[in-house]
Amino acid sequence: GTLRVQRGGAGGAADALAADVNSPNELTRAIEKATEALTSGSSSGFSSDSIVVTVRAPSVPDLTIIDLPGIVRTATRGQEKSVITDVNDMIEYYLAQERTIVLALVPANQDVATVDILERALRVDPSGERTIGVLTKPDLVGEGSEDEVLAVLNNERKPLKLGYVMVKNRSAAQLKSGALQGPRAAERAEREFFLNHPVWKNADRSLLGVQNLTTKLTGLLTKRIIKVLPELKWELQDHFNQAEKAAKRLGDAPPAGAGERSKLVLQLFSNYATLLMSSARGDYRETLLSSRPHLRLRAVADKSFRSLEAAISEQKPDFEAADFTEKLHQELKALRGRELPGLLNSYFFYGFMARHVEMWRPRIEAARQDLYDVAREAGCAIADEVFPAYPGCAAAVRDVLGEYLVESSEAINKKIDDVFKHESDPFISKNELSDAICKVRFERFEKALAAVMESCGSGTTDAKAAVEQERGVAARSGASTDAAAA
Repeated sequence: GTLRVQRGGAGGAADALAADVNSPNELTRAIEKATEALTSGSSSGFSSDSIVVTVRAPSVPDLTIIDLPGIVRTATRGQEKSVITDVNDMIEYYLAQERTIVLALVPANQDVATVDILERALRVDPSGERTIGVLTKPDLVGEGSEDEVLAVLNNERKPLKLGYVMVKNRSAAQLKSGALQGPRAAERAEREFFLNHPVWKNADRSLLGVQNLTTKLTGLLTKRIIKVLPELKWELQDHFNQAEKAAKRLGDAPPAGAGERSKLVLQLFSNYATLLMSSARGDYRETLLSSRPHLRLRAVADKSFRSLEAAISEQKPDFEAADFTEKLHQELKALRGRELPGLLNSYFFYGFMARHVEMWRPRIEAARQDLYDVAREAGCAIADEVFPAYPGCAAAVRDVLGEYLVESSEAINKKIDDVFKHESDPFISKNELSDAICKVRFERFEKALAAVMESCGSGTTDAKAAVEQERGVAARSGASTDAAAA
């Protein structure tokens, strides 16, 4: 047989620990060596890696046996408390798999009510269709306690749907001394133990011994295989279809000539650039883009921008609120300085704008990060589709794409900071604001002057002339101010 180590269930093997074994003694040494290598660097003395032993022989059944560690309830000296969680997680992972047959080992010298594995098995297998109880250590049962053990063995106490089987393994002393070498000797010793024991010899023979456990387990395994065979067939067919699609994606073998290979590589990179550009421009006529919405960069970007616009709109001040004017009045009073009566402190507007504009930054940063992630995901996915047979080219594209997105992101951050700087400053160098204010003032002055002139008996013509004169004075005053500033 062979021995290998599977890392954390991820499927990777540690080649340094792999070994070919030809006898039980070699297998024991290989397991001990692998166990020492896997746990020596762990302070808890535990490893989530699996030691996989494969035995091949004409007479052995096609069966996978998973020997799980015992349930840990407390950490000993030198162990981390995480070992409890690690062991429990591993046990629960295998128990929860519906195709797993649970051999619940119950020490015969312990009260069955205190054995945790039976409750765990009941939780994952409430119908009891895949759980067999296995009573161990019958040689350690105290005198006078045999009746309670027989009640469990006969499925009278803590009954299971598939019942129990009692087995007698080699003791620690026998293992240490090297006695009972080989499975035949151990089987013979077990049979003699049950025949000569004053209590167990009277028990149902079909419930005693490894051989009967094997028979029972084989029957259960056959029933489970028949039950899951249709489902297993469809799963295999699905895996086959996926493998077939993957093989088709690889295409034909690469050309032999250097010129043809260069032409093919250039064509593939051109296809990639075309797809990426079409995605960014919103042209989704290609099958890849039309069938996968998450690769449509323009659509995703537009959606992100609409969400950003809505989020910023929600943060605008409620000018119509009943207390808005009062809050502004209180802030103005708090900022009163050396300005003349009737004039406002200009820094009030600056603080108001800067405070509200800064509220947009988290939403804008979130939108920028979303667009970065979408662009990277779409670019990498398109590369995987264009270069299925050339993973090196796909990796090169992903690296270049990542570098470009990082540089672009840094440049965008600078532009965002500049926009925030300008948006938070309400003061402008152009005259639109002053012109608008003057227009409102002149309109009000014209109405007030017309009312006065009307009350005095003068016509509106005189009022308009006075207004035009006032505007001319204001214009000359503004020009003088601009000249002095120049």
